[in-house]
Amino acid sequence: MFDERQLLDDGRNYTFRAMQAYLDESADMFGLQAGVATERIAKACLVRRSPALLAELQSNSFSSLAALLGLTVVTLPGQRPKVRTVGLQVAFARLQAIGVQIDASRESLEKFIEARNWSTHGGAGEFDLEETAANFVKIIDSLLADLHFDRYSFWHVHLAQADRLKNGAEQRHRERVHKLLADAAQRFKSLSEAECSILQTRATLLVFVEPKHRRFDCPACGNPGLLSGEYVSAQNLASEDGEGIQWAMLEVEDFLCYCCELRLNGRSEIHAGNVQPIVTVTHDEAIAQVYASDPDQDGSDMQ
Repeated sequence: MFDERQLLDDGRNYTFRAMQAYLDESADMFGLQAGVATERIAKACLVRRSPALLAELQSNSFSSLAALLGLTVVTLPGQRPKVRTVGLQVAFARLQAIGVQIDASRESLEKFIEARNWSTHGGAGEFDLEETAANFVKIIDSLLADLHFDRYSFWHVHLAQADRLKNGAEQRHRERVHKLLADAAQRFKSLSEAECSILQTRATLLVFVEPKHRRFDCPACGNPGLLSGEYVSAQNLASEDGEGIQWAMLEVEDFLCYCCELRLNGRSEIHAGNVQPIVTVTHDEAIAQVYASDPDQDGSDMQ
């Protein structure tokens, strides 16, 4: 019923129309076509793993789930089983939950979905065409990487425009993060010596109670800050005495400084802000951190 290749081909067709609308500066048409294209390709990524991932999780979702899995559902005479699949927002959430990396911040994804909704349903609202098109290219390229599909063949005649949009978005992103750092540094610098001392003492105490692998000096003011993110399993590495030690990695997704109030969210901001993106820790310590943040978890589902 839902085929990965067919979804990808549909997504490519809608992408062509979206890029034509972008060149024609037709914002509403772009939002509509880009939204459909992204949803089709996101669904292709889900179907690649299992068609069941498309099913809505509601009380009446069994018929949809069975149909997606190719199973026959007995219905009353004259009725046909209804197949209800997830929308774009839920598709994004499921992809991220299973580890698919989408090269866009949470804010960028939300803005893109809003633009798509305004174009689809109408009503009050407007969006920046250039910014939305840049987000569209970055999102699509992330999905194509997951599908192992050649982006040059996908974008075809619009490849140059896609590259220009993506490069421009990355430059604007770097500039925005650099401004966050500059503003935070200036904010701390403007404080009196007494205020700085109080904040530094507080930050030292707050950071001291956290494990060493989560501590990182702020790239804006140089004071101690904290890393947070997701712990994932790493391969076994041998120690110097020959005994195996199981390691894990903290994939950093957030940084917070208690002195200048710098906050970096998402892996793209972490990279642009020169914050360490991955920290290696012992497996036992990682499990302890997972359990401390959620006592119902035992670390066994760590990726």
